[in-house]
Amino acid sequence: MAVIYFIRHGQASFGQKDYDQLSRIGERQARILGHHFQRVAPKLDLFCSGGMTRQDHTAELAREAMGSAAPPLQTDATFSEYDHEALFRAYLPGFLQREDAGATSLEELLADHRKLERALRHVLAAWMEGKPHEGPELKSWSRFCDGVVAGVADMMAGLHPRSRVVVFTSGGVITAVLRSVLGLSHLRTLGLTLSIYNASVTQIYCPTTDNFSGALLLGYNNISHLEMTGDRDLITFR
Repeated sequence: MAVIYFIRHGQASFGQKDYDQLSRIGERQARILGHHFQRVAPKLDLFCSGGMTRQDHTAELAREAMGSAAPPLQTDATFSEYDHEALFRAYLPGFLQREDAGATSLEELLADHRKLERALRHVLAAWMEGKPHEGPELKSWSRFCDGVVAGVADMMAGLHPRSRVVVFTSGGVITAVLRSVLGLSHLRTLGLTLSIYNASVTQIYCPTTDNFSGALLLGYNNISHLEMTGDRDLITFR
């Protein structure tokens, strides 16, 4: 059997102009991840990152914390993330027109994380439902999910049957994997997308490396490695 550990990156810079940077908390979370894998899974075959700064930095800090036990790191853009900026350009105007939006511009939303969270939920729901939008055509939610699953299958094809792989990625990619493994509907995945902890571990068991359709969920959204520190500041979603 092969096991893939899907890791959501450490806390990034939600609400800031450049989201794709780890915060100080995100850096701590990444190092704790490395120590965690050093203890529970010291014989890993591969680290793989989606290539975004927050994902790469999480992987690099985790490898550093693992020391000599760290496996090699490769990059696969399949595991990056959906283009949230394109989604906001397409669907945010519709949200701002709502009476309950509480804002008239993205700048106002960035100043209030609760309002920004509501806007994000609206944007993702509209995308998953395939609602009409402004601007250029977007890759659909279904196509995004299909691409992720195909990327996992391609990665597995090059692995030996008992491989242990850690993929550093983002919430959308992890949700796409869960959608495939659990057979979830589009909208049922929305809650999952928004409830995945930073630096959490989701574990997928693959009976064979030549067919991802038989994959099973072994563990979801695990943050015991963070909880054991006793520091509640390390428990974050955004």
